[in-house]
Amino acid sequence: AQAISAIGWEELPLLHPHLAMALVMTNAPLSSLEGGEDRLPHYEDICNPKAQSEDPKKTASLPFRNYDTSQFQDRVERTYYNIQTLQTVESVKAKMDDYRLLKKAVMSVDDMMQFLDTIVDESDPDNDLPQSYHAYQTAESVLSRYFVDRHDLQNLTNVPLEMFFSSKEWGLLPAHAQRMYQGRTLASHMPHITDWSWFPLVGLIHDLGKVCMEDGFGAMPQWSGVGDTFVLGCDFDSANIFSEKNFYSQNPDSKCPAFEGKCGMYSPHCGFNKCLLSFGHDEYLALVLEGHASDVQQLREAGEPVPRKTLPAEAIYMIRFHSFYPWHTPRGELRGYTHLASEEDWRLLPLLKALQKSDLYSKTKDLPPIEELEAFYGGLIHDHFLPKLRW
Repeated sequence: AQAISAIGWEELPLLHPHLAMALVMTNAPLSSLEGGEDRLPHYEDICNPKAQSEDPKKTASLPFRNYDTSQFQDRVERTYYNIQTLQTVESVKAKMDDYRLLKKAVMSVDDMMQFLDTIVDESDPDNDLPQSYHAYQTAESVLSRYFVDRHDLQNLTNVPLEMFFSSKEWGLLPAHAQRMYQGRTLASHMPHITDWSWFPLVGLIHDLGKVCMEDGFGAMPQWSGVGDTFVLGCDFDSANIFSEKNFYSQNPDSKCPAFEGKCGMYSPHCGFNKCLLSFGHDEYLALVLEGHASDVQQLREAGEPVPRKTLPAEAIYMIRFHSFYPWHTPRGELRGYTHLASEEDWRLLPLLKALQKSDLYSKTKDLPPIEELEAFYGGLIHDHFLPKLRW
């Protein structure tokens, strides 16, 4: 209870969600959008394919995560050059110390959803739709892929874990992982989880940490807020995106003897939770959720009201590592950083794969009306979160 009452920071000013969306869609200054709601883009406009400028014949056949011929290629490549040359052990430890304090703001999850629409992810080669729109896309994809009924979130569909891997990817899994996954579904693989209502909520909030790039939240540059993450303090794995361009050779850490070798400053199979990854929105939100769990526990012990549900440790793990593509969805044939992975990382890999399928392959424009989405997910937020969180 003291953790909540002792906070005296004022809330940051919020943009109206439609206005925030307009700023992203038009890249226009605030002054040019004055004059009434009729000048702002609406949810239905974004849903309407006719409102998009791209020729569908040109874009329909392009793969997701196209890092070779994306329409945003220069922007994306510049962002990854900065990520891989500027993120160092020393700088990330300093960022972690700062963000772990959770002194940026005290705000609700709903407020943060509004902030998302002021952000453009310059590492995304697929689209530049508003971030809150993609949040709903991902959450809805989780529901449609893994639940029979959106109003029954206790039970999952019986999707075999093998389905999360391509045939080639499955064949390259170590024997112990194949044995762990063979013939199982998410529910049978994790029988201790009896309520999965947090899963679509994770899809909704997975990118909320991108607010770290906003004024008042650290104003992190793009290269310290978005993009695939990688392990610092050891050799740069070839499974990382753009590894063939050798950007990392210009990172000061690449010349530090203490960080040389596959394991570098780590012990073999220590587990990713004991590794230092490049800093970004994943880690920021994971820290927020860990702080929220601690606050809820303190309130419960003090006899104060708390949300009726909690996020399991698996949910925070998914948030922390959902951008760790060299591990969960490597671009080449070989999975990255297996020499650091623990049995717990192998156990949780199917969850990361499940979220990745919904995160990546949800980039469509078919969604229910915004009022229905806000009502449905507002209920999930109320069930799992305090009215305000420390950020």
